[in-house]
Amino acid sequence: MGERTEQVITLSLPSSMQHVDLLKVIVSEILKETNFTEDIHEQINLAVIEAGTNATKHGNKEDPGKKTAFQLILAEEKLTIVTEDEGEEFTPKETETEQVVTLSLPSSMQHVYLLDVVVSEILKETDFTEDMQEQINLAVIEAGTNAIKHGNKEDPNKTATIELILAEDKLAIAIRDEGEGFTRREVADPLDPENLLKSSGRGLFLIEAYMDSVTYEANGTIIKMIKYKKTPEP
Repeated sequence: MGERTEQVITLSLPSSMQHVDLLKVIVSEILKETNFTEDIHEQINLAVIEAGTNATKHGNKEDPGKKTAFQLILAEEKLTIVTEDEGEEFTPKETETEQVVTLSLPSSMQHVYLLDVVVSEILKETDFTEDMQEQINLAVIEAGTNAIKHGNKEDPNKTATIELILAEDKLAIAIRDEGEGFTRREVADPLDPENLLKSSGRGLFLIEAYMDSVTYEANGTIIKMIKYKKTPEP
């Protein structure tokens, strides 16, 4: 496949007005990468908020079982935004207390900071301590970096997908890449004296140190992490 000349970012949010602000934050950050004027920035932001509000409030009727999806396509001369709600044709599921946010990013290191933006905004709605929030942020950035840099090899035709599931007692995070995968036990232990000067393995070590549960699935192309609000009993 030829190299993409456009950057495609997708964001899926629960149908709650409290999450519309997260859309605005993401769009504002993406606009910083463009050469649009400040007036155009403001016009785009207003249009996106209006579209997001309509999809969430009128399309999905603020039903927490429905999702509102946004696709932002950044090309050299334009920004295209597509909004999709589940409307009347959606078949409702059982009532869920979880809030699920999904972000899909192009495999470019320039977009890793968007992970920090999304996670930081979500954590504002929780009662995780500041230390826990910092640990979660660092773990997500490490995992996202690994997915883009090592999993997808920064291939512009591949994407990294991050799913954040916020429940009453925990935050669960799943990060998926489209790479060839790896075997966890074959990654060098950074604490072994012979590996102290090597960089490999440090990211996984930090993730496993900061999160309460870390598992690797699909040959290592999916990493799932859980952070509990209260330390789980052994």
